[in-house]
Amino acid sequence: METALHKFVVQAEKALDQQENALGVFLDTEGAIDNTSYDSMCTAFTRHGVDQTIVQWIRATLEGWLATAALGNVSRSVALSRSCPQGGVLSPILWCLVVDDLLVRLNEWSAYA
Repeated sequence: METALHKFVVQAEKALDQQENALGVFLDTEGAIDNTSYDSMCTAFTRHGVDQTIVQWIRATLEGWLATAALGNVSRSVALSRSCPQGGVLSPILWCLVVDDLLVRLNEWSAYA
């Protein structure tokens, strides 16, 4: 599977080999993993042709988590709706597909600019 980043690198190398200008824009993704929505993860899987049964299974594993904070005798819990889980085998795949989906969409948009 050729990713959007790979396509960019190939195009940039080709331009440089032909002594043309090449411009790359890179995004600072600090905090992005914590703010990636479950919807965007599942949409990225769907766009990459993953079977809907697997997408539904992934959504079921993502949803339903609670974050709890406690101070003294008081605690508060909230349901999570975003954040790429960390420390698992699936986590890098989730993140890479979301970023690849973003790059593909940016490339489509730049064709009209």
